[in-house]
Amino acid sequence: MLPSELALRDLLNEGTPEPADIGWFVARQPGIVGFLERALGPTDPFAVALEGAYLLCKEMERRTGVPPARLTGSLLERAHAAAQTEARASRSPGSDGLAARQPELTAWVVDFVAFTAIPLTEREAAAASACLAAIVYALDEVVTGRPVP
Repeated sequence: MLPSELALRDLLNEGTPEPADIGWFVARQPGIVGFLERALGPTDPFAVALEGAYLLCKEMERRTGVPPARLTGSLLERAHAAAQTEARASRSPGSDGLAARQPELTAWVVDFVAFTAIPLTEREAAAASACLAAIVYALDEVVTGRPVP
């Protein structure tokens, strides 16, 4: 297992964030919170996705040494559309899809939603996963400069 895979497993097993950490995250990333509210409403998938978004941002901070820039609603909507299009299309192995850009984070999203403490229906899990995939795409753009396709 690669060191980065170990760090992601640790992140998955870290446990529920403290309320103060989530409060800081909400203040730091209001675009993410608004995006999740619009996409998921006040539901269990929202709670799962909010925790996942917090952990994804924390992982990006660990990787870069600084908190990621604020994600805007327009970037997140564009990333969400790209993630949904990608999910419906078959991608070739060499393509520039999310799994090619961020393979570890893409696999982490799948595991995170599958093993969340809040039971989700298949439809709810798919909605939460799509939102988290959009967040990974958006984080990839602000950290690497590669535009969301």
